[in-house]
Amino acid sequence: MPTMIGLPIVSSCSVETCGYNHDGCHASAISVGAPRGNENSACNTFAVTDTKGGSADVAAVGACSRTDCAHNADLSCTAEAIEVGASFDEADCLTFSARA
Repeated sequence: MPTMIGLPIVSSCSVETCGYNHDGCHASAISVGAPRGNENSACNTFAVTDTKGGSADVAAVGACSRTDCAHNADLSCTAEAIEVGASFDEADCLTFSARA
């Protein structure tokens, strides 16, 4: 399945325990947002499993519910690409930047 044109890609993911991460993120698309009660930018697609799966293509960012991020416009990510890794949780958007 080809990555959708215009969506930012997940340029790197350092979360080895995610089933979609094998030489990069291979979920078709991820969503980013804060789990209920948290103020972080979690990768909501994160799946702890030893099974590796997903698509052949590198993942895109399909949605972002962090409206306080400088890269968010109408619940969509406008960054060229994002990085995912450990921050507050095991899998967070490391590209998050608070809106000024």
